[in-house]
Amino acid sequence: MKTILGKIHLKWCKNCNIPVLDTKCAICDSETVEVKVTPPGDARPAFKGDLDLINKTIKSQFGIEENLFKNKLVLVNKAPGIEYFQEIVVDGIIFGILNFNEKKHEWKIIPTIEGARRLITAGCKKKLLVVKEDVPKFILNKGASVLRPGVAFASEDICIDDDVIILIEKPDSSMDFNELDVLGVGRSRMNYEEIVNSEKGMVAKVRKSELPKNSEVLHEIGEFDEAIEKMIEANKNAMQKVESNSIGFMRNTVVKIGRPVSVAYSGGKDSLAVLLLAFEAFKNSENPVEFDVLFNDTGIEFNETLENIEEISKMYNLEILKTNSGEFWEKLEEYGPPGRDNRWCSEVCKVSPLGILIDEKYEKGCFSFVGLRKYESINRSKKPRIWNSPTIKKQMLSAPILNWTAMHVWIYILKHKAPYNVLYGQCFDRVGCFMCPAMEIGEIELVKMSYPELWEKWEGFLKNHAQKCGKDESWVKGGWRWTNKTRSNQKQDEQINENWLG
Repeated sequence: MKTILGKIHLKWCKNCNIPVLDTKCAICDSETVEVKVTPPGDARPAFKGDLDLINKTIKSQFGIEENLFKNKLVLVNKAPGIEYFQEIVVDGIIFGILNFNEKKHEWKIIPTIEGARRLITAGCKKKLLVVKEDVPKFILNKGASVLRPGVAFASEDICIDDDVIILIEKPDSSMDFNELDVLGVGRSRMNYEEIVNSEKGMVAKVRKSELPKNSEVLHEIGEFDEAIEKMIEANKNAMQKVESNSIGFMRNTVVKIGRPVSVAYSGGKDSLAVLLLAFEAFKNSENPVEFDVLFNDTGIEFNETLENIEEISKMYNLEILKTNSGEFWEKLEEYGPPGRDNRWCSEVCKVSPLGILIDEKYEKGCFSFVGLRKYESINRSKKPRIWNSPTIKKQMLSAPILNWTAMHVWIYILKHKAPYNVLYGQCFDRVGCFMCPAMEIGEIELVKMSYPELWEKWEGFLKNHAQKCGKDESWVKGGWRWTNKTRSNQKQDEQINENWLG
């Protein structure tokens, strides 16, 4: 089942080797081709932290030292599901998925067949199965699994549930894996010892197979900054359309609504894009409009987010109106940890403080532009572009970038060379509260990797609460985010995961 939240704009110019959000590239005027990412298709550029983690995982899993993405513009696309899934896009194709395996508690790459070809070309010697010459016809034509009698070679590192690359044996050839053709990719059902000691049984379930062919590796385009400049240029026509639409919408609605104007800035990319649009719509126009900037400090923000707020304030000469809630840790003892169906933290740390600020500042209410996008969730995809706040009576809200994808947002920010939150360079997709019940285990792991002391504080509370309430270790590691009722409604996400995992 696919999660369709809007049109998938992502395409690729094979001539320039650049992602383009239009049918033609603005640099070379070539027709672009569709990139077959998983819906909703909210891809973004991969930053240094993303690439470091991907390359580190490839080295650990497949034994490859080479940087397969050198001088290429790489995208990551978050696929929906109950696990951490980031599709890796390079040269306009899906190389594979970066996944945090919750069972083994480790990062791994789930390669596509094209990704497997590139791994083999780069010298992969781990997680390999070589099948005999007569086996491919059964796999290609009948969708068969790899059975023990058809195995010519298995690498010693294979464990049960590993993602394996399936190669075809060549007659009178030594096991020089670079010379063998890739037949497919799959998941092992035996470990190495079982394989060598068995005469029958399923060795691997095949996830995908294809007739052997060569990879279509496109040319290098330069270091990250150079590649970004080319991406901005290639998308200037596509961006002009969405920017003009959003700026015109903001100007028209301010006149129509007739309330004091504000921009909600959170320290995240989407609200930064809205703030930049507000400058263009209201500061750089024939009829300037004054607007306030609001920041809601929940009390559990990353320090980097607070530093970004100050940087934005100084760079653009803004006096940012701030709320400051210090009640989260106090209320924990009373309410217990927040859950996906019990987000008391939102009311206590966001809604209530912001409501007080708006009551005091705006006698007749205000009109707030927010960085909400429909590609973020099903609930957000159903939002209108203007609506009354359901929780703060004096606030009317508007989403000028409702129809933008993450790529639109990033191209716009990078074009303006705006100071975005440095957390995005550390693999973070979201930069809100350091802990949130909406987080996946992989996102939790990223926080633990980068901010161990911060997470230890939170985990310390969880352990004490678990001891008082009779909760087990699995609850501490992530179960606190759910109730049984919530867990039972995840069948769609589980199916999306299963489609990839095989």
